[in-house]
Amino acid sequence: MKTIIVAVIALGLTGCATANKEQLYYDASKAISKDLTVAQSACWGAIGEIAKGASDSVKINAIALAEKCKNDPVKVTPPKKNWFGF
Repeated sequence: MKTIIVAVIALGLTGCATANKEQLYYDASKAISKDLTVAQSACWGAIGEIAKGASDSVKINAIALAEKCKNDPVKVTPPKKNWFGF
């Protein structure tokens, strides 16, 4: 009986030590945030170039396109905890 309990605890703690879910979560969040920043910068740069046009209708359309550059950030769900709270 003691060996079964020790084996379960050892497997639980070893699983926690080998799974690096938190680091993967932070890396994914960081990469997604960087990608969104680059995409928004490119969008605003393109709208800035469009707005430089001489026609007033082109400028109005550029303002209308500016709403499409505003997007909600993607949410990455954090890793779930195991029974021991790790």
